[in-house]
Amino acid sequence: MRRFLVFGSILALLFTACSSEEKISFVPAEPFENSCEDCPEITINLPSAQPETKPEAQQINKALSDFAISILYYTDEERPDSIPAAMEDFNLQYKELKENYPENIVPWEAKVKGEVSFRNEKIVSLLFDSYIFTGGAHGYGSTSFLNFDLATGEQLSEDDLLNNPKEFTTFVESIFRKQNNLKPEDNINSTGFMFEDDKFHLPVSIGFDEQGIILIYNPYEIASYADGQTKIYIPMDQAKPFIKSSWLEVEASS
Repeated sequence: MRRFLVFGSILALLFTACSSEEKISFVPAEPFENSCEDCPEITINLPSAQPETKPEAQQINKALSDFAISILYYTDEERPDSIPAAMEDFNLQYKELKENYPENIVPWEAKVKGEVSFRNEKIVSLLFDSYIFTGGAHGYGSTSFLNFDLATGEQLSEDDLLNNPKEFTTFVESIFRKQNNLKPEDNINSTGFMFEDDKFHLPVSIGFDEQGIILIYNPYEIASYADGQTKIYIPMDQAKPFIKSSWLEVEASS
């Protein structure tokens, strides 16, 4: 009997150890969609970090939820604390506007779709395409990246990812100038761009795929809406010297 107890204890310990070392994976979450009559069209499709019992997965999922809420609720007022609450508020704003201006209202729309763009054993880069329309001449579409440390669940900033942001910025500017036929001595805004103070800067949206690093300036960030997005793609062999080596010591995984 004692042998069975000892053997059972060993199995329990092994099971606990394996569970604690379980790697985070990403699966499509149940989509959020509007189901009420005469409501805006809302569709939110997010990846979900699993297993949800791990604190780092919970932290990642909270950040993804907050991002979706920021698309639906873009005012400076205090934001709702959940996607359903943000959807309800979006619906109420639409209905109030429709009651006041029934003849001029055009149905509102909000969409967010996220997927894994890159991951290895240490980091994950999540790509989001979003679109929102709340009246006016046109809606607004954007592409965003959120990067996370898989060991902690912390969202990674530009300074976290790059070993020398200043040198990387100079390198990216040289590529940007070549793409847009700008000489080194030309003013960065001489062809119609709108960089603040005529000084080049990196975009808000920076992420990875398996081949390299992607930088996306969304509409209004450095150019007009009509000009659309401005993208810069840097192959990994060129980008690697600027990325902190600890993030890329292991190969990408699916």
